[in-house]
Amino acid sequence: MSDPSTPANAAQQKIDTSVPHSARIWNYWLGGKDNYPVDEQAGDAYTAVFPGIVTVARSSRAFLRRNITHLVAEAGIRQFLDIGTGLPTADNTHEVAQRIAPEARIVYVDNDPMVLAHARALLYSTPRARPRTSTPTCSTRTPSSRRPPRRWTSTSPSR
Repeated sequence: MSDPSTPANAAQQKIDTSVPHSARIWNYWLGGKDNYPVDEQAGDAYTAVFPGIVTVARSSRAFLRRNITHLVAEAGIRQFLDIGTGLPTADNTHEVAQRIAPEARIVYVDNDPMVLAHARALLYSTPRARPRTSTPTCSTRTPSSRRPPRRWTSTSPSR
């Protein structure tokens, strides 16, 4: 039996929009548009049990913005590995980093085929992000699949 979490098998899985998905529910809580009524219903049901979840989701995104801003502007970091990316919404890692330093490089990693499809669509629709942002199909369960894009490999030191 093959492991459904491996990149090759994940890419072959169909996206079922009739079943709520955690990434789409999180997207709904953040005010994103990449979700379906079933996700909104599940998100609303969860919110009824834990009313603070929307605040948690939005606070998490604000934390990401503050940290990326600090790392780029104050610490001079120019390369980021975003593991467990989730669906793109406003102020994704590359958007925050590249607003401050257009040369910043970001690799998004997620093993969910739906998340990767949305992330790639966003990146291909953003010309400035294309050359410096990547969404490889890989899994943290497969160490050999977590290599940065070959074109980014450099012998010069980089922060």
